Amino acid sequence: MRWTPATLLVLAALGAAGLAATPAAARAQDVPFETVIAGLKSPDPTARIGSLVLLRQAGYLEAAPAVAPLLADADPTVQGAAVETVLALFLVDVQYTVDVGRGIVKQKGATLPLYAFVQGDGATIANPAPPEVIRGLVAATGSITPTVRFDAAYTLAVLGKPLLLKRQFPDSTKVIDALIAILRESNPVMKEAATNALGRLLGAANQAGAPDADLASIRTEAGDLIVGGLNETDVNLRLASMGALGEMRYDRAVQSLTDLFNYHKKGPEAMAALDAVAKIGHPGSIPFLLVQLGSGDAQVRRMAVEGIGRTGDAQAMAQMRVKAERDQSPYVGHALAFAKARTGNFSEMTKLVLGFKYSSLARDTFAYLVELGPAAVLELAAYSTNSDPRVRAGVADVLGIVGDQTSLGLVDVLMRDRNSAVAEAAARSQKRLMPRVSAAGRMQ
Repeated sequence: MRWTPATLLVLAALGAAGLAATPAAARAQDVPFETVIAGLKSPDPTARIGSLVLLRQAGYLEAAPAVAPLLADADPTVQGAAVETVLALFLVDVQYTVDVGRGIVKQKGATLPLYAFVQGDGATIANPAPPEVIRGLVAATGSITPTVRFDAAYTLAVLGKPLLLKRQFPDSTKVIDALIAILRESNPVMKEAATNALGRLLGAANQAGAPDADLASIRTEAGDLIVGGLNETDVNLRLASMGALGEMRYDRAVQSLTDLFNYHKKGPEAMAALDAVAKIGHPGSIPFLLVQLGSGDAQVRRMAVEGIGRTGDAQAMAQMRVKAERDQSPYVGHALAFAKARTGNFSEMTKLVLGFKYSSLARDTFAYLVELGPAAVLELAAYSTNSDPRVRAGVADVLGIVGDQTSLGLVDVLMRDRNSAVAEAAARSQKRLMPRVSAAGRMQ
């Protein structure tokens, strides 16, 4: 996904509704919890915002249901502040999310929900968002203020994915309907937000297994609308549509994406189309992907290897290995290690995990290991004592996403690592695996 100056300038022009406008006077005070909660019901918008600031600073999760009604507040500034507050309550580390987001979204004007979305897996703590919050965010997608709708869409994607993976997502069809309504708006920035959010949520639903009939039907409606986004005049929206179709593994889009690659042949749109085809990994794409193994572009060959691995086709894997094993590109060799692991062959796990040592491979390494999921957990333990702290930090980060309660012992060991980056990564993973315990009292 690409975020251009034009996208962020339009977003900024939509009007800020977040916590940047909150009153400084409410901060750093020692206030009884009951007083803060009462402030959420004050007729004064400034008081309501002040309570939101304090609850966000305190990270008091039990306050989330009390904040939920403000997601439909009549004052758009309060409403926007409530969206950021409920998101912040469930983030592992707000500042870390902002730092990661700024590394991806270079332009000024981005919001916390956008930063959390682009951070991707591992942004949220173990505690699930309660149904009241999800339903309140659905209400916020109908706000009269575009920025609130924008932030609500991304917050639904961030908080909704963990729930979908656990099959605990409330009112899933209503959420998708609300995002489809934004997708039908005329503003390309809003359409892009809805496209990205739909891709994330429907991708999670697909990952969780066969959805119920209602969700399967609305998935097709949303997917076909996103396919339509491939023909939009706005290039960022076209790229977002390709990314979303890949993330949701929408096989009805394979032919359109293949045609786009063959039309563009090179450049951002060609690469985005091929990446989506590779992520979908449909068996019908095998002949197309095999042809791409002869490309002069290493990134094209890399994506072809990934895609063939995702098809799980043994004959195609054998054909691919003949070419890929002779390929001198580190990107292709790395992808081959992933493709083998994807089909249950972990013989090149060392090559895969050691990708954390190289800046050019670290992001792919993280994505590959997260995609491998729980199957990678037992393999990762062997690399937790690697001499390179970049490898140990990468392992620590991934464990918090693909691991479970049995991974906490190893995470605890990594939290005591002599390297601060490793210890910090492990501390984040502990928060992803161990539910946060809150205690009522006074807001500091």
